[in-house]
Amino acid sequence: MKYLATTATAVALTTTSAFAGAIDRSGQFLGPLFQDGGETGQYVEFSFGQVDPTANSAAIPADPLQGFTSVGVAYKTEINDRLSFALILDEPFGADIELPIAPGLLGLADVSSFAVTGVGRYKFSENWSVHGGLRLQRISGTIQTVVGGVGPVANLNLASDFEPGLVAGVAYERPDIALRVALTYNSEIDNRLDGTETVIVPALGASPASTTVTTPESINLEFQSGVAANTLVFGSIRHVFWDGVTLGTDLGDYVSFNEDTTTYRLGLGRRFNENWSGAVTLTHEEGDGFTTTLLAPTDGITAIGLGATYTGDSGIQVTGGVTYGTLQSTTFTRTGARFDDNNVFGAGLRVGFNF
Repeated sequence: MKYLATTATAVALTTTSAFAGAIDRSGQFLGPLFQDGGETGQYVEFSFGQVDPTANSAAIPADPLQGFTSVGVAYKTEINDRLSFALILDEPFGADIELPIAPGLLGLADVSSFAVTGVGRYKFSENWSVHGGLRLQRISGTIQTVVGGVGPVANLNLASDFEPGLVAGVAYERPDIALRVALTYNSEIDNRLDGTETVIVPALGASPASTTVTTPESINLEFQSGVAANTLVFGSIRHVFWDGVTLGTDLGDYVSFNEDTTTYRLGLGRRFNENWSGAVTLTHEEGDGFTTTLLAPTDGITAIGLGATYTGDSGIQVTGGVTYGTLQSTTFTRTGARFDDNNVFGAGLRVGFNF
């Protein structure tokens, strides 16, 4: 059941996390912290994903959603029977958007992030443990839009240094039935961004700009349990407090989110033999049918993911997966444009080593 649990976690992360609420991407999950180490208690993994979303609107001649890649690296070490530590590198937030906002002008959003999370885990017993640590995060990007929906057309090009946030949680396990329930809190992070702001219409040129973006706090609930021989049920619930998150300058708000998001995932894993196992996952996130920000012209998703893992005798685990999802029909309130028949396709690969 140990390898089946690994497959379930891998499929969930490689195929269903990269196009969730607002500009959420990695999901900030801590799966590597719960991986079993090899003979020396060490584990390392590398992950790669490609996501290709599509949105269609009769009012806009081109698809505003651009494809993107996501990468991640993680390392976990077991210091002793009770204490372990993981270092996780990921891209928690991002946006790749091109949206016509006026003749000859595009609304652009090219936002990226990078985070380094160090988290330790202490086991009080075979059943109970706590985990916590520090996350360092930086953000950079370019946004071009009609500021505040009614103001000038301006271009904002900013980047931040690494800023800290907290991670804390608790887990309950029963190894005899592969049961684990883990609850994790991720704090908000204040990133001060510096760069330039250029007013394009009317043409006023560029000037230095500084602002602070507070990425939202979130709560992750992850669970898994054996339900029959070689069969595992797993899933997660992630709630992100997006309501009130803004990006603005003296000109006004470039971006403003007004709804929290909750993403549900449920999966079933099956071990076929000593080397092969597979899993299927369902993902659902309800949207309200409206979006107020250029960074997220669609909201809400329903998706299915399929994946398989090969586990070798030398401790290598290779997981591949694909996801297809439909994105909820959404109206962009600033222009009245409606997006229908939206979808997303994703593929991912994760390679892990126990040693």
